[in-house]
Amino acid sequence: MNKPILIVKENLLMPIRATESRLGEIKKEMCSTRNPVIQNGLFLMAVSFLESMHKEILIYYLKYDLQNISSKNTIEISKSILVENEGFHMIESLISEYINKMPYWQFMNTFYKTLKIQKPDNLQTIESIKKQRNELIHNNMQVNFKQQSITEKYIASEYLTSYLEEYENYIDDLKLKISRKYGKFTRIKALNSLWHYTFRTPLCAKFEDYWHIDLQSDSIVGYKQPEYENSLSLSEKFILDIWRSQLSDYKVNFINIASLDQHTQSCLYIFLKLSKDIFMY
Repeated sequence: MNKPILIVKENLLMPIRATESRLGEIKKEMCSTRNPVIQNGLFLMAVSFLESMHKEILIYYLKYDLQNISSKNTIEISKSILVENEGFHMIESLISEYINKMPYWQFMNTFYKTLKIQKPDNLQTIESIKKQRNELIHNNMQVNFKQQSITEKYIASEYLTSYLEEYENYIDDLKLKISRKYGKFTRIKALNSLWHYTFRTPLCAKFEDYWHIDLQSDSIVGYKQPEYENSLSLSEKFILDIWRSQLSDYKVNFINIASLDQHTQSCLYIFLKLSKDIFMY
């Protein structure tokens, strides 16, 4: 059985909603200032928020689906990553480094290709805004030595308003496409998939036999104890206890973890990583 894809739609949308909120704050600040320096700062922040949003989404997606990294690419592992990271952060650090080395055009192509969604109609406008940001950072000050004068560039308030509207349209389009594409990628679906990947015995064939599930809130609200769980192996019972401990004050009787086979150790790691991302407790 292949390792399951444990992506959750709400987690894909989280960076988008956060960016949406930040852009709203920038719009409010615009109404209270006409200072061109502050307006430049607001513009730079808006572009930065959008870039960070794309990276956060792609890092989250790829850490659960590494197969989507192009087969033409090789990820180099730096010594600092090996020394400074362990467990949860290793993959994220590798993906982050992999993404940061990409030129912008390649990153954006990778973003849409990985998520399997179409590029928005106003992408060209979004990219032109980024180019203007780069121009503002790298070529802002123009010095005329003969005239002994300095000219600086500023973003006019009407242009900043227009750019923010383009960003809002872009974000609305991205939210809609991700919601449609990944609408069925719920927390329960992720847990269900990992459950069947972890417990391969017929005794665990029915996920709902072990859990009280609230589809409305997309969460597990309690656990069940079917009689036949007594027939589980020692390692299976241990992993089951770990699952239960994340949802209640259930006490785990630890066995010698080193005695777990490689598959069970891997499943334990994946479960802990998933529980960290879906706020199980």
